[in-house]
Amino acid sequence: MNLQEYKKAQYPFEEYLKEIHEKDYMGTDDDMPDSFDDFLGNLDGEEYIEHGNAFSKMLLDLISADTTSFSSLPITDK
Repeated sequence: MNLQEYKKAQYPFEEYLKEIHEKDYMGTDDDMPDSFDDFLGNLDGEEYIEHGNAFSKMLLDLISADTTSFSSLPITDK
């Protein structure tokens, strides 16, 4: 997902966790929601913290890249 998609998401961290789950998922689309629920249930506190730290770093990188793209725009005086 990009920064705009995360901004639109009601629960951005959950969307991030879904992306993590999708990377290793090997099943049918019908079973994916149940598998994701199992994935969440099997995470321990330390894993949530690790994923939270990775998510916040990724968001900061996306925000930084977004800010950088705006700062490279020419400034015009009107």
